[in-house]
Amino acid sequence: MMIFSQKIKDKALELGFSACGITDAAVVSLERENMFKNCLQRGFQADMHYLERNFEKRMNPKLLFENTKSIIVVLLNYHNPNYHKHKKSSYIFSEYTLGMDYHNVIKSKLSELLDFIQKHNPESSNRIFVGSAPVLEKYLATKAGLGCIGKNTLLITPKGSYYFIGEIFTSIPLTYDAPFAEDFCLQCNQCVKYCPTKALSPYNLDAGKCISYHNIESKNEIPKEIRAKMGKLVYGCDICQRICPQNKAAEPTSVPEFSIKKEFLEWTDTQWEEMDNATFEQSFSDTALHRAGFEKVKRNINAIDSSPFSQQTSSYH
Repeated sequence: MMIFSQKIKDKALELGFSACGITDAAVVSLERENMFKNCLQRGFQADMHYLERNFEKRMNPKLLFENTKSIIVVLLNYHNPNYHKHKKSSYIFSEYTLGMDYHNVIKSKLSELLDFIQKHNPESSNRIFVGSAPVLEKYLATKAGLGCIGKNTLLITPKGSYYFIGEIFTSIPLTYDAPFAEDFCLQCNQCVKYCPTKALSPYNLDAGKCISYHNIESKNEIPKEIRAKMGKLVYGCDICQRICPQNKAAEPTSVPEFSIKKEFLEWTDTQWEEMDNATFEQSFSDTALHRAGFEKVKRNINAIDSSPFSQQTSSYH
């Protein structure tokens, strides 16, 4: 199985994934379980009540897919550093939204990897996961040797944090990678220091204070205290990534599907402000932005505060 495990990794890289590791399907460590429970007890999930459901499945991968013996974890780079240098608008969108919807891109590539696996092991049973099930993705990526979970709660790799994560749960007993041992954040607190709303404490995120939660997840009006700190951030917030020293090693994405859509570069503030639903559908139907919907994007643009903090937020980018 050691040889086949390496073949899977080689095939993943051939398909364009940035990294691939393999781990077991053991129950989550008690330390990680207690951290998750603690966040829920402190209300850090805000209105994301789905995080409270399926707790046992999050803690035990075999409850998600009972035949699981191994978990293949892949990373896909989405970094587009030229966005901030060349966009015409002052409005800011998280880098992960700039290309095609990552769910579709990763699923397509994982499907090809799964075809490869099943061709060599036709009796195996397998299941693909990409951000739509109760999977502790960052924890599994750490166990698979791909990176560590940083103080900003993101997966941080030797080449930064601009990565999507996907998994294949398989019944094949593969060779497991050693867990990632290094913690890049021990001597650094930049993300916590520069979080505009103080949503971060080391290794914890209070979603109720997080700009990304309010301009992506929340269905409610953005609170006044958040609007005063969100600057020009229309969708998401990459400040904790852009301030992270580890992202000095981040490389631009080579994934064609994640090339920046021209609207994100060429539209002016006025074009964003005057955008109607038909234009939104025509321009962004294949992006992650479309998942939010026209009304939420317009809501966020209208909520942009003209306070001096707008310029401060933009300076991080």
